[in-house]
Amino acid sequence: MKRFLMLVGVAVVAAAMYVAAGTASQQSNGVSVKQFKALQKQVASLSKELKTVKAEANDADGFVQTCLVSANSGVLPINDFGDPAGTFGYQFVPSGGGPTIDTTALDVDLSNPFMGVYLQGVDPACIAPAARHHLAHSHLWLSAERTH
Repeated sequence: MKRFLMLVGVAVVAAAMYVAAGTASQQSNGVSVKQFKALQKQVASLSKELKTVKAEANDADGFVQTCLVSANSGVLPINDFGDPAGTFGYQFVPSGGGPTIDTTALDVDLSNPFMGVYLQGVDPACIAPAARHHLAHSHLWLSAERTH
């Protein structure tokens, strides 16, 4: 009886393998030349895009390492001081004349505990000469005096 069951088991396994091999060969005809060339083109395009992304990531990492965390950069604790109603704060005096304006202004705040925001400083060596020239000729020069 054991031999008969063993024979039936082997026959069932052999039949299952035959059916599996037969249906697989009918479904798979391989990739056509047209499909292969399309995949090849897609892989080339994705490889080029990956190369560009890696280069941009390396540039960004280099900028952070060189310009944002160098010895000549850092953060400043900044807070908004003043009162537009003029009870305390800053006065803006236009260089071309006109009325004095009471205003608020951002200033370095070294108080403890600090409750403001941090401003990221960039290493001055990282600023392009053209950008420095533009800043030097800006019409945004303000003078302010902290009164408290």
